[in-house]
Amino acid sequence: MYYKCENGTVREGICPDGLVFDDRQSPDVLKCELPFEIDCSNRAALQPPQSTEHCPRLYGLYAHESDCTRFWQCADGHAFAFYCPEGLAYNEYSAHCDWPDEVETCDSESLLSFRCPQPTDQELQDFGDPRYPYPGDCRKHYVCILTPDGSRKPRLLACDPGLVFNPRTSSCDDPENVQGCQGYYNNLDARRLRELFGRR
Repeated sequence: MYYKCENGTVREGICPDGLVFDDRQSPDVLKCELPFEIDCSNRAALQPPQSTEHCPRLYGLYAHESDCTRFWQCADGHAFAFYCPEGLAYNEYSAHCDWPDEVETCDSESLLSFRCPQPTDQELQDFGDPRYPYPGDCRKHYVCILTPDGSRKPRLLACDPGLVFNPRTSSCDDPENVQGCQGYYNNLDARRLRELFGRR
């Protein structure tokens, strides 16, 4: 709810269901935003929800019911499905795609079909967070992040264009230095790709 003054008269306004008034704007601008963008801690609760299928409120971004890589964008009660980029999951608290280990409702091991092996002391000393090749794609690899509970959870990363993952050095490298990945870019010039994407 907000108040608008016009010619000495106060009028009460209300944002559409799922949106909140943005008081950071100039008084001349009346704007409603998604709640994650505005600090509403000192405000009254939102109006009662007007839910529709997949939309807890008429407007907003909402996690998919069963797939943590998907989310719904609701506009006037109509749900539009979106997917996060590969290796990411939708975080309903920040309303963006995030690492799956950062999303409470997502199991990163199931999502990525990879369980981090127990690293050796030497791996931890040499590389910090251990990295492992992704089967079938020379650019991709998993990094196993240490979580607050002491376990390690996988994240899917990809080397910059023109490079591939080198399991010997646990880093991105030129394709000619990685056995089995020399032809990864086929007819594309890996060096030219790096130049195009700002890498030398």
